[in-house]
Amino acid sequence: MAYEFEVNAQTVGQGSSLYALHVLGPKERLLRRRISQSLRLHIWDLAGTEAGLSRFAPEPAHGPKLYFSSYLRLDQEFGSYGSGQVLLDGSLRDVIDAIPELEQSSLQLDMLYGYFGAEGLLHGQVDIFAGRLLDVDTLDWFSMDGLKARVHLPRSLALEGFGGLRVRDSSWLGSEALEPDGTSGALCEEYVEGALPGTGTWRDIDGLPMRPRSPLTSDDELCPQRQELMPTFGGAIATDGLRSLQARLSYRRSQSTRPGLLGEVDRLDYPDRGYYPNEGQNPGKWGVNEERIALSVRAPHTLGEQRMLVPFAALRYSLLHGLVDEAHAELRISAKAHSVEGEALYSAPTFDGDSIFNVFSSEPYSDLRTSYHYMPSSSSYRAYARAWGRRYHSEDSAQVSMAGADAASVYAGGVQGGASYYDSRDRQLRVDVFAEDGYGGRRAGSFLASRWPLGSATVLRTRLSLVHFADDSRSQLHGTNLGAQIGATRTLDEGVAATILFEENSNRIDRFALGVFAMLDLAFVPDM
Repeated sequence: MAYEFEVNAQTVGQGSSLYALHVLGPKERLLRRRISQSLRLHIWDLAGTEAGLSRFAPEPAHGPKLYFSSYLRLDQEFGSYGSGQVLLDGSLRDVIDAIPELEQSSLQLDMLYGYFGAEGLLHGQVDIFAGRLLDVDTLDWFSMDGLKARVHLPRSLALEGFGGLRVRDSSWLGSEALEPDGTSGALCEEYVEGALPGTGTWRDIDGLPMRPRSPLTSDDELCPQRQELMPTFGGAIATDGLRSLQARLSYRRSQSTRPGLLGEVDRLDYPDRGYYPNEGQNPGKWGVNEERIALSVRAPHTLGEQRMLVPFAALRYSLLHGLVDEAHAELRISAKAHSVEGEALYSAPTFDGDSIFNVFSSEPYSDLRTSYHYMPSSSSYRAYARAWGRRYHSEDSAQVSMAGADAASVYAGGVQGGASYYDSRDRQLRVDVFAEDGYGGRRAGSFLASRWPLGSATVLRTRLSLVHFADDSRSQLHGTNLGAQIGATRTLDEGVAATILFEENSNRIDRFALGVFAMLDLAFVPDM
């Protein structure tokens, strides 16, 4: 008996030369040289092929399934885009010091997931997952370092429970992309007390030693609240094994402690009472970052041969904000090569309880969409058509109506359509047209793209685009852009390919904008 494993390694290098747009002064050329490496390791049948999961053999009739799965990624920027210097307040500073958000693109090593799985314990009734878990929930996804257990109950039900530490940028091998909404990037301030209660202000953190100087990190950005651990726990109950009904009700809560004092009490003009004071009152040691309840229901129903009706509805409620922040309803009907979908969506932006964005007004919006797809299995042709409408529920929409302004200022809509052709030789031709107008501005145009193999190792790609645009808030930002792309990908060896792409865009704002992109893709999958 022996386990089985698979290792996938990929290295992608990117290089580009772009112009940065400056309102005053000459254009500046920015060089991007970026390398991205990923390593995926999967191990199956840790209990042996007779008692566990074998990837290449049929699933065993008895015994638990024991395995390990992981994904590690490294990104580094070598060009002037993230490692150069800029003139700021009369002195040269590293770009990362001026724009701390670029630190993530300069050098980042993160583990998206890495966990052990044990499915089918206790005679197939219990599944356990431990490690760094990347979980996709209803209208949401998150990552944590911890433990999740699933119990298969009678009557086709399953009960889940989980707990651990939320993965943040400051976590071991953590990524900024895993931060809760509204907490990534800069804009980190502290409350500075005034002479009297209620006279303090939020300001940049000052009076503390800077980080060690490095061209790869922001030297003076400090955000102690993002360094706090964030315990996360929750659970769910869902249908289990039913094809005609998939339903799930879930709950999740994340919380963290306040960082307290950042330095000496007297480091500022007035005594510092902590990072999150309440003008003499004690706001408590713990604060809630997220607390959500979500429900989803899908009920596929077969109407006959190659005919299907699929209704779906999902809703998410934020207990922290006291409102429904996401809702989605969809109905899809398919009959052989034809499919029609109707969707209704509602979204109200909500942020982490520590986020500064909570003090700003955010605008929810509602969407209505309908689409038609034609996808015959016996033909090389495909086609689609889509229409959508959106309403922004802005706080000033009532004032807009009272002032007699154009109602389109809070509405937007558009149509889109296209067709494509694919043949057995992997030759492809696609055309798309679109038009949209309303809140935000007007945009209309068309794209024509092709993919044409030249022999067995080279693929030629081309694209033409014509786009008219007009911003509704900046009258000078309008015009028609004509773009053209041509590029080729050459397979050098198994898993090794080189791509070069030329792109030219021309409009009234920039008559000549040439971009050249080159990529070397190295993907090695060793034989087992």
